[in-house]
Amino acid sequence: MHFAGKRATARSISSYLSLLVVSLTSIQPLAASNQASQAVRVWEDTTIIPTSEEGLPDPNPPFDEFRQHGPFNYPYTLRHNLVDRRTPRQWRTLNIENEYLKCTVLPDLGGHVYTCIDKINEVSMFYANPSIKFARIAYRGMWAALGIEFNFPISHNWMTVSPIDFAISRKRDGSASIWVGNIDRVYGMQWRVQLTLSPGRDYLEQKTYLYNFSDTRHRFYWWTNAGVEVWDDSRIIYPMQFTAAHGFADIDTWPVNSAGVDQSIVGNHKYGPVSRFSYGSREPYMAVYHPHTQAGVVHYSSPLDLPAKKIWSWGSDPSGLEWRTALSDNNSAYVEIQAGLFRDQETYGFLNPQETRFFSEYWIPFRNLGGVSRANPDAVLKLNRRVQGAQVMLEVGLNVTRELPDACIELRDGTKLVREEQVSLWPQQTYRKVFSALAAIPAYTFQLRTHDKQLLLEHTEGKYDFVPRDQVHLGKQPSYQFPRQAQFGADDYLAAASERESNGQLPDALKTYRDGLKNFPQSIALNRAAGRLEVALQQYDHAEEHLAKALLWRSNDQETAYYLGLAEAANGREGNARMHLEFAQQADSFHAPALLVLAQLEARDRKIERALTLVEEALAARPDLARAGVMELALLRTLGRQAAAKMRLQYWQEEDPTNSTIAYEAVRMGTSNPALLAHLAGDPQRILDLATNYMSMGLYEDALELLSEKYPTGSEVFREPGTPPTDKYPLLAYYRGYCRYALGQSGRADFAAASELPTDYVFPNRAESFLVLRKAVEVNPQDGTAHFLLGSLYLSSDQPELALGEWQMARQIKPSIPTLERNMGYTILHSGGPVEQAIDLFREGTKYDSHNIEVYLGLEEAMKRAGRPADERAQVLESFPDMKGAPAALIFRTTEVLAEAGQFARAEKLVEHRFFPREEGGKSAGDVYVDLRLQQAVARATTHDCRTAGRMVASVTNPAATVPGTTEKIAPSAETASSRLLRKRVEELCPASAR
Repeated sequence: MHFAGKRATARSISSYLSLLVVSLTSIQPLAASNQASQAVRVWEDTTIIPTSEEGLPDPNPPFDEFRQHGPFNYPYTLRHNLVDRRTPRQWRTLNIENEYLKCTVLPDLGGHVYTCIDKINEVSMFYANPSIKFARIAYRGMWAALGIEFNFPISHNWMTVSPIDFAISRKRDGSASIWVGNIDRVYGMQWRVQLTLSPGRDYLEQKTYLYNFSDTRHRFYWWTNAGVEVWDDSRIIYPMQFTAAHGFADIDTWPVNSAGVDQSIVGNHKYGPVSRFSYGSREPYMAVYHPHTQAGVVHYSSPLDLPAKKIWSWGSDPSGLEWRTALSDNNSAYVEIQAGLFRDQETYGFLNPQETRFFSEYWIPFRNLGGVSRANPDAVLKLNRRVQGAQVMLEVGLNVTRELPDACIELRDGTKLVREEQVSLWPQQTYRKVFSALAAIPAYTFQLRTHDKQLLLEHTEGKYDFVPRDQVHLGKQPSYQFPRQAQFGADDYLAAASERESNGQLPDALKTYRDGLKNFPQSIALNRAAGRLEVALQQYDHAEEHLAKALLWRSNDQETAYYLGLAEAANGREGNARMHLEFAQQADSFHAPALLVLAQLEARDRKIERALTLVEEALAARPDLARAGVMELALLRTLGRQAAAKMRLQYWQEEDPTNSTIAYEAVRMGTSNPALLAHLAGDPQRILDLATNYMSMGLYEDALELLSEKYPTGSEVFREPGTPPTDKYPLLAYYRGYCRYALGQSGRADFAAASELPTDYVFPNRAESFLVLRKAVEVNPQDGTAHFLLGSLYLSSDQPELALGEWQMARQIKPSIPTLERNMGYTILHSGGPVEQAIDLFREGTKYDSHNIEVYLGLEEAMKRAGRPADERAQVLESFPDMKGAPAALIFRTTEVLAEAGQFARAEKLVEHRFFPREEGGKSAGDVYVDLRLQQAVARATTHDCRTAGRMVASVTNPAATVPGTTEKIAPSAETASSRLLRKRVEELCPASAR
C-alpha cells in the first residue's frame, strides 16, 4: 500500500475545497449529495499485506504459579517465536462503506479496525501500517501496531492478533454493521463490538458489549486503543488542563508540562515515551490533527460511558526511533488515543456473573479546520478569536456529519443573539465564516441548530468542564501503604488479597486470604472472599468449608449463598445447592445467575419444562443475557417447540451475531452454515465451548454430535500458529468418551484413542475437564496422557500437590510426554520442594524433551539455588542441542552465566549475528551487550586494572558491527538499572583518580 499518492491527493483536494468554502450561502451541495442516501455496503473479502513470519509458540504451559507478577496467560500459549522476515500474506477482511467512509476490519488479527478511509480527502483516520510487523508487546508476546485495538479484560488482550468471532449484519434503515468479539479462555468473559455505518452519516459508530458469561466474578477493564499515524507537526487535542501518570503516581499540567515541554505537539516527544491519562476533565471528546494532511480524527464518548482518556506516544528519542523500526518497515510514527472505563491501566474492576456493560463511541473524521474547539457526533467546530483594535473577530470552521439543509448558525453573548445565519451544510464541504466587528466581551457562544431550531452543537469560548485548578494538587500523589504484615488486621488481609485478585495474582491472593484466616478464623468477610475465589479456582471442598462458615454467621448474605450453591452443585450435593441458589436469586445481583444454575440442575434431572421456566424468568428481568438465550433455544428445541425456537432464534441472532452456539442452534433448526464448521475447526476450544454448554444441561446427545463431527482441515480453516487440528486434540476425544458414558454407552474406545494423541499445546482449565479426565483414569488407570492432563488441570487451579501426584503417575507410565519433567521441576521449585529433586527432574527432561529450552533454564536455576558454580551452570545451558537457533531467552541467560564465570569472549560470541525480537519492558540485544561489557569492566576493576576498566566504561555505547541492535549508538542501554549498578561498582573499585 502506497500512501504518498493519497496524501498528495488529499492536499490537492483540500486546496481546491478551501477556495470554495469562504462563504457557503450561495453554494449548493455536490450533485451526489442531492441523491437519496444509498444503503450501506458490507461484505467479506481478502487483502494481501506483508506480514512477519512466526514460528511455533512456546510448547510449555504458562502456569500462573510460575509467574508471580504476571503476565498471566494460562491456558493460552506464549507466542514469542518471531522471525525477522516479512512475506506477503492473505488476510480475511470485513469491509463496510457508505457515502463518506470505507472501513476495513481484520478478524484474524483480533478484530482490529485496520483502516477507515475518509472518502472526501482519501486519508485514513487510523494507522494503516503497510506491513504487519510483530513485536513482543502483548500479554502473550505477538503484537502489531495498526488501527483500533480492543482491550478486554486486560491490555493487549490474549487474542489481539488471533482469529476471533465475527459477523456482518444489515438493518432495514439501510445501516450495516461489522461485529467482532471473543469469549476468553482464562475467565470465560465476552467482549463484543458492533461497528456501524449509517446512510448519510460521516462517522463510524462503535457499540461495545461486555458480558461475564461465567458463573463467577472476574477482574476486567476496557480500553479502546486507536493508533493514528502522526508527523512532527501533528497536534494532540485533548480538552484537559492536567494529566496523571500510571498508577496515579503524579499529576502534571497540560499541554505544557512541568518541564516546560508542550506535549500536544508530537515533535516535542524527545524525552522518552509519553503515557498520560486525562485528569480533572469531563469533556467527551479528544482528537489528533495533522497539518501534514489537513485532516484529523475525533473520538467522542459520553463521560457516562467512557470517562477515562489516555495519550500514548513512543517518542522520538533513540529508543522511540528503535520502536518505529521494530513496528514498521517504513519507520512511520503513530500515537494512540485511548478511552477506558477506569482512571488508569493499573485499575481493574470486577464483573459479576451474568453482569453486562454497554457503551458507545464515535470516530469522526474532520478536515481543513486547523484544530478542534468542540466536537460531537453531529459536528466538529474550530473557533479562532482575533483582536481588531477595540473589537474582535471570530473565525468559525465547521464540519458536519450529515446534510443539514437550512441549518441555523447563531452567535450569542450569553442568551443575547448577536449574529445569525441560515445556511445549508453537508459533510463534503467545510463551512467557514468570519464574524467581524464584534464587541470585545470575554466569550461568545456558538450554536449550530437544525432548520427547526433543534440544538446540535454549542460551544462557549474557553468554557470546558474542568475541575477547578485550585482543587488540583500537582506533583507526586499520596498512595495507600499497607502496614507490615505482622500488624495486619482482618481488613488489611482482605484489602491486600483483593488487590492481588484484581491484578490477576490468584494463587497469591488465595494465600493471603488463607493467611488472614489463620489469624482471624471467624472473619465473615475473609471466609466469604476466600470461598468465592476457591470456587473460581475450582477448589470446591475448601470453598464449601469457608462459605458455610460465612453463611452460618450471616445467614442473609445472598452472595455467600450463591457461591456456596455453586460449590455444592460441583460436589454433587444438589439438594443443598438448590436451597442456597433459591435463596441467592432473591438478590438482584444474583437473580439471573442463580436461576440459570438452577435451570441447569433441573435440565440435568430431565425436568426440561421446569428448566425452561427458570430461564424465561431470568430473561424477563435480563433480556440481554446470551447465555440464557443459548439455554432457551436448546430447551425449546429439546421440547419440540420448533416454531417458538425459530422465533426466539431470530431475536438472539440479532442480539449476539458472533455467538457460535446460537449459530449452531440455527443449524440444528435447518439453516445451512458451512462456514460455522470451518470456524469451529479453527480452534478445538470453540467446540468445547459449545459442547460444555449442552453438557451443563444434561444434553449429552447434542454435545456428542458436536464432538463426533468431521471438521474441515483445508484452506477455509483459519487458526493461530500451534493450534492442533481437531482430529489431533485429545480433549475432544476424552469429552466424546465421557458423553457416551453419560448416555449409558461405552466410551472406552474414545478414551483409548485420546490417550494416543499428542498433548502439544493442550492446556486444560475447564471445570468440566475434571469430570472428564477423572472418568478417563477411572476407566484406565494406566492412561498416562489423562494423568498428565489432569495434573495440568490441578496446577491451573492452584493445587500443586495433586498436580505432582498425577504427573508422577504419568511419568511412571509415559515419561516421554513433552513438558512433563519441566512442569514437575518448576512446580517443585516454586512450591518450596527439594532442589535436588528438581535438578533430577530437569536432567531427565534433557533426555526426553531435549529441545525444550525451559528444561535447561530450569536446570540452571535449580543448580544456582543449590550453589553450583557458574561455569558448571553455563555448560548445562550450552548443552542445548541447537544453540545456533536458540531463542533469545536462552541466549540472554547463557551470556549472563558465562559473564558470571568470567567467560566474556564466549558470551560475546553468543550474541553475534543474531536476530533478537524487540520486547516492550524486556531486554534488548543492546542491553545484553552493554551489561556484558560492563561486567567485563567490573572484572578488570576487581583485578585493579582500572585504566582498562575506565576505557571499557567510556566506550560501552560504541557500536559493535557483529551484534544486531548495536550498530548505532545505544545510549538507552547504558541507562538501564542493571547497567547503572555495574557502572557504580566500577566507580567503587576504581575511583576516577585511578582511571
